[in-house]
Order: sequence, then C-alpha cells, then structure tokens
Amino acid sequence: MDWFRDQMKKGMNPRTYVLVGFLVLVLVWIHSLDQKRREIRARIPTVTVAPAPAAPRPARLAAQGDARATATPPGWGEDPFERRVFGGQEPESAVRPVPTTTAKTVSSGLYLQGIMDGPAGRTALINGEIVREGQRIGTREVIQIGRKAVMLLDKGNVTTLTLKGDGG
Repeated sequence: MDWFRDQMKKGMNPRTYVLVGFLVLVLVWIHSLDQKRREIRARIPTVTVAPAPAAPRPARLAAQGDARATATPPGWGEDPFERRVFGGQEPESAVRPVPTTTAKTVSSGLYLQGIMDGPAGRTALINGEIVREGQRIGTREVIQIGRKAVMLLDKGNVTTLTLKGDGG
C-alpha cells in the first residue's frame, strides 16, 4: 500500500488508475465465484458410499461347504506380454512353413555371451557385438531374443544360441 500512496502523491497516469481498478474488479469477481461455489457445495448433501454386497457363491461351491483351492490350468497366471522363444510344435492347420531348428553353437562360430533387458527391449551380446532383433551378424539375421536364447535365421535355417551356465 505504500507504493500506492507514493504514486497517489506523485500523481499517477490515468491508465494506471484504470489498470488498478480492473485488477480490483477481477479479484472481487473471483472471490464471488468462490463464495458461490462454497454455497452450492453446502446445499448438496454429502454422498456416502455403502460397501458392495458380497457376491453370492456359486451353487456347487455352496453345496460343498468348504471351498478348496484347485490347481491352476497350465498357461494361466503367466505374463502374457513376455516374449518367448517358440520351442513347441505348431498345429497341423498352420499355413506358414516352420523352418528347422538346430543347436549349432559350436559349428556356427557364434557365441552368445549375454542377454540384457533394457527400456528399448532385449539386446544380445554375440561374439562381443551388441545386437537387437532384426539386425544382422554377418549373413545371419537375429529373429528373436528370448530370456536365455537367441534365434538366428541363415539361408532358411534357424539356429538357436543358448546361454551357458544359469544365464541369470
């Protein structure tokens, strides 16, 4: 307020008076909106959420009385987003041909040294070279990097490189 009194003594520019008046009006308007909001909230009854009723037990469990836990079917409870190296057989109705898989770690001249999980996905360290899926090592293309193995495609043949030891 001292600044305002000093300006009043010196004689303020008329535009300054208009600006200060406008700011005061805006502050009063904001205060009135806040008061209205408080009045509206005071009129609205408070809502309490009742706990949800317990779901009825299925008839077969109710008849048994004591519900025992059953074994989880295979495949349930696993991470659906984890990428895996396919090691099973495809169904007979599969349209695309499945390349043959061989474990040629010694004869291929490649050695899998490690697999790393990072923010950009998995990377593999093969013969001292860091590679990602889709990249090439000589004539071979990295088609999939799993947790403990890397699949390489070379002239229609799939080669799997596995980590030695525990791989952890």
